[in-house]
Amino acid sequence: MLFARRSLAKVGLCVLALTLAGPAQLAAVDWPWSKKPHQLTAECSVEPSQVEQGSQDRLRARIEATDSQGHALAYAWSSNGGLLLGDGKEVEVNASELPVGVYSVVAAVQDAYRQQARCTAHFQVMRRPNRISMSCTSESPVVEAGEAASFRAMASDSLGYELRYIWFANGGTIRGEGPEVSLDTTGLGAGQYTVTGRAEDGGGGAADCVATVTVRVVVIAPVVLPEPVAIASILFVANQSLLDESQKAQLERVLERLRQETTARISIESYAGPEERQPDQLAAARAEAVRQYLAEQGAEQSRIQVLVGLGGRLGGLRNRTLDIIWLPEGAEY
Repeated sequence: MLFARRSLAKVGLCVLALTLAGPAQLAAVDWPWSKKPHQLTAECSVEPSQVEQGSQDRLRARIEATDSQGHALAYAWSSNGGLLLGDGKEVEVNASELPVGVYSVVAAVQDAYRQQARCTAHFQVMRRPNRISMSCTSESPVVEAGEAASFRAMASDSLGYELRYIWFANGGTIRGEGPEVSLDTTGLGAGQYTVTGRAEDGGGGAADCVATVTVRVVVIAPVVLPEPVAIASILFVANQSLLDESQKAQLERVLERLRQETTARISIESYAGPEERQPDQLAAARAEAVRQYLAEQGAEQSRIQVLVGLGGRLGGLRNRTLDIIWLPEGAEY
């Protein structure tokens, strides 16, 4: 009984001492009821939070954990989609095989005293947008008016859809369909024309391309036919058909030209006046004298033609003149 009273007395003294102590002194006393509770928190994130279906890009999942006692921590990861790669505070997520949808990544953190915390982050697999690419080339960039200009389109669809081609032009007429067409330039003037191609996938996706063609208008010069021309005129003495030296000199020049231009011919056109004796026979004799001289000097008879005529009453000296007409190749006479 005496021992119990003494113990109670000691407790009373302690209480009295605490009562007399100030607030600051009380806070320093490490009683169990004054300790802060142990806290372990975790926060998760995934970057990027969205990825296209089939993308080979890796996502990064990360946990930020805080332990109020500074204990060493261990991490565990799980996911309802994708392949997790790595360990620790940060891992990678391979979502390349996932279908379109929203997925979760869960991280658990634990200290040596089995205190645990969990967090969840989400990522989304987006439907891959369709991408159409297209380019055009002109197989014949320069054509003459009336010719066909060819065009070719190269197009691709990222989702493999079948493409439909449409073509437009600011001149001429498009011929054909599909990735290869031609432009009919009939009736077009000289200048540059634009052809536009479009590829459509039937689901609203489309791409355009442009190519040009230059049309030339060729001006065809009229064909000028060679014309006959007189190259010699021999005036005979009245009632005569003999050649003098000056007349033979003219015929030598005719022979030289025949040698140089082997495809040409000549026409001997001989006349006689009505006042001369036997004018028809005289005109023929004059033509024969010239033809025979040329033949003796080597002129081919196939290149010589002879025309004989009668002069008029008022012809004067022209009635006694023999003309040699030069007939170039192609000349009409």
